[in-house]
Amino acid sequence: MWILFPVSLFLSAVLLFCIQPMAAKVLLPLYGGTPAVWIICMLFFQLLLLVAYGYAWLLAHLPRARIWPFVHGLMALLTFFALPVMFQPTPSLHMPEWGILWSLFHHLGLPLLIIGASAPLLQFAYSRTEEKHAADPYFLYVASNIGSLLALLSYPWLIERFLGLKTQFQLWTAGYVVYLVLLACLLLGWKYQPRESIVKKQSHYTDISWWIFLSFIPCSLMLGVTFYITTDVAPTPLFWVLPLSLYLLSFIVTFSRSPLIPHRWVVRNTVFVLIFPVLGFIFGESQILAWQMVLFNLVGFFMLALLCHGELIRRRPGPEGLTLFYFCIALGGVLAGIFNGLMAPRLFSQPYEYPLLIVLSLLVLPIKRFQREWWMPFTVLIILLLSHYLAGISSLQILKRWHIGEIAALLVATIWQQSARSISLAFAILFIFLFVPWFKHSDVLLQQRNFYGIKQVIAKGNVHALMSQTTIHGFQLLNNPESLKGTLAYYGAVEPVIDVFKQQNEVLKTTIMGLGAGILVCQFRNTDRLSLIEIDSQVLHIAKNPNYFTYLSFCPSEQTLINDDGRLALAKMKNHSQDLIVVDAFSSDAIPVHLLTREAFTLYRQKMTEDGAILVNISNRHLELLPVLTASGRANDLIVLELVHKGDKRLGQFDSQWVLLTLNEPLAFQLINRFGWRFVADNSTYLWTDDYSNLIPLLKW
Repeated sequence: MWILFPVSLFLSAVLLFCIQPMAAKVLLPLYGGTPAVWIICMLFFQLLLLVAYGYAWLLAHLPRARIWPFVHGLMALLTFFALPVMFQPTPSLHMPEWGILWSLFHHLGLPLLIIGASAPLLQFAYSRTEEKHAADPYFLYVASNIGSLLALLSYPWLIERFLGLKTQFQLWTAGYVVYLVLLACLLLGWKYQPRESIVKKQSHYTDISWWIFLSFIPCSLMLGVTFYITTDVAPTPLFWVLPLSLYLLSFIVTFSRSPLIPHRWVVRNTVFVLIFPVLGFIFGESQILAWQMVLFNLVGFFMLALLCHGELIRRRPGPEGLTLFYFCIALGGVLAGIFNGLMAPRLFSQPYEYPLLIVLSLLVLPIKRFQREWWMPFTVLIILLLSHYLAGISSLQILKRWHIGEIAALLVATIWQQSARSISLAFAILFIFLFVPWFKHSDVLLQQRNFYGIKQVIAKGNVHALMSQTTIHGFQLLNNPESLKGTLAYYGAVEPVIDVFKQQNEVLKTTIMGLGAGILVCQFRNTDRLSLIEIDSQVLHIAKNPNYFTYLSFCPSEQTLINDDGRLALAKMKNHSQDLIVVDAFSSDAIPVHLLTREAFTLYRQKMTEDGAILVNISNRHLELLPVLTASGRANDLIVLELVHKGDKRLGQFDSQWVLLTLNEPLAFQLINRFGWRFVADNSTYLWTDDYSNLIPLLKW
């Protein structure tokens, strides 16, 4: 019955990699929908795997063959006290990283420890049988990774799409009970003996260092590419699981007995494949489509993961070192999680960890032509310096517009391959010119990053702009009174709506979720009362600083600044107290899903007055959000109106798309007849709830 080993490993992997996006999805609305939630969740699971692999290593070194099954069986029995698994965390917004880690450990720690120990422990157990392939049990790791990959791909396309979170956790609990039954069969129904043919060999520190390094690089790359693509599209399981699935697929390919993609082919072609993501860096997210950005980066990441994992399997030990080998792999993953999740946001003001890890991964290339190896990176440096100098000449702006110098440098680095060190250095030089603000011909006044994202204040001429990635979240024309009318950027579209409310209310009580630079504040009077909710304290400090923006200090309304999540802050307000609720809490082009669910709009309706309205900015390059708001509005018996506004560029206005939801029929007719709003009668709707949401049908491919 050797088949029980791969079946148990397969099921344990399915359970482990299903609960990752499930838990992250529960946590996401509690922490403002930021992509960093997934990174911290990954850190927890890496820490848990490290503990689980260490636990497996200890069991494997117990003196008698029957002791470890007894100990593991006892630990498995203890997990029954944690069933059924229901994840109901409490947010900690002041220390979000530690709040997430504690919630996951407290609710899920023990069952996941038993599951996490399966890969090394069951492979070790198989090596202690008399089965045909017991001397080389690494092939069982493929069954584990296939289960992981299947779970991850199934989650966004099947599980998330058709099942709510409550049902997901119920099915997960049932699957865990089945796994415990299989585990009991393996522990009680098999006689394990130490294999006399195995000669114990001490692993050298050099080998251990390589195992850790070769597992750290692809794991850190996976986290880096995940943060990079989710920050500008959406923090959603679809974009969480794609990089992680490719990461696991690289394990499956490289750990197979006959790899589908030979390692020699990977070594020869890795640098050429990197052309695609680097071209994405060169042209920027604003010049390429969302699917192109995602595809380019995922292809490059997959190739680098194949490279590192191919070198890892080439250096693997025999069965006697199996548990230590997997412990080192887990340790590399933990170090990657700590670096990407805790250190990088504090060390780097931009997602520099991603290109940095690309540079480090190129050092793994087994290319050792050391003769004149520094000529190539020196040539790349000269090309980029010359291009940077010439781009400052007005008659040669075409060099900057078409990125001639960067493309030439990339081609040199790709074609003229001398050694791993020279290739790595050449790409490092190129990335410095691409990512360091000084080389971008831009005047960056401030660049900050924290758990909630990346912010820049940029000065160009007489304009200050607040940027998140490639999205402008407000700007101000210095020494220009027109700038203080509050109609710049996306907000010229809603001026007529706010004017109507000001005519009807002597004191207009308004809640605005998402502060940005504070432009919208200037559309209100000194008698109006504004509650400005912003989850990111750095954005609050930027908006209040008159050296950057003066909207909050010069515009006269009564303002209350609230540093909290929009839904959590609004829930504390009195019912039917707000005349107008404005939802504009987007980070870059990513959306906080929890602000658009049925339950969210139930809360908004509860807090607004009978004649009030909800205004939502759904301007987005990557997602068509109107069907979601239409469904949530109808579920709450609200009238749904839409305005697609063509901004007047001469007045500093952007094209924008807004949705207004209200119970006030006269207001709706007035907006339709006088100001160009349209009643939404579309049948294409997608209802999101706190228990269910799916992004795939909404993507603008």
